[in-house]
Amino acid sequence: MYIGYVLVLLLVSTTLIDSQTIVETLPGYPGPLPFKLETGYIGVGEDEAVQLFYYFVESEGTPEKDPLIVWLAVGPGCSSLRSFFFEIGPLQIDYGRYVDDVPALQVDPYSWTKVASIIYLDAPATTGYSYTENSEAAHSSDTISGSQTAEFIRKFVGNHPKLIKNPFYVAGISYQGIVIPMITEEIYKRIILYFFSFLHQ
Repeated sequence: MYIGYVLVLLLVSTTLIDSQTIVETLPGYPGPLPFKLETGYIGVGEDEAVQLFYYFVESEGTPEKDPLIVWLAVGPGCSSLRSFFFEIGPLQIDYGRYVDDVPALQVDPYSWTKVASIIYLDAPATTGYSYTENSEAAHSSDTISGSQTAEFIRKFVGNHPKLIKNPFYVAGISYQGIVIPMITEEIYKRIILYFFSFLHQ
């Protein structure tokens, strides 16, 4: 019962407005995309100096019930665009065909987005389209990245409150097996902190 209140407190205690855009077409794909794709930036860290870029694909199944997965690609410095096109994403590149001098895109029938909403996150700072204009903020570590990713998740869900009740997972491959436990520990610590502060009011 109290966990629901804790999640609301976590969301209310932060700035929630960041930039986001719905993408309806992509070069190489004929016509409108057959799924909902949102991209954007969310500021994290001190003074929100780090702007983390994401691709969010809403589940093609039952988005109001399907899990929400935050996906981190391979290791620090590798854009999640790799996972979007080559691993678990909704589209694949068809190198045998071209559309206007661009490799054709085709739907991946085995995409995880058939059964889950997925946030493909470019983290840490300076990965993919994520950036910072602060040279100190460009220096990262697994601990800093874990903390910033947890902050990103809190703000993203705050911007998408309909996802609060969905099952939630943080996943990735390779080196991310080191960072993911740090992210989940940070989320857990924040929940416990707010839970106990709520009980002692």
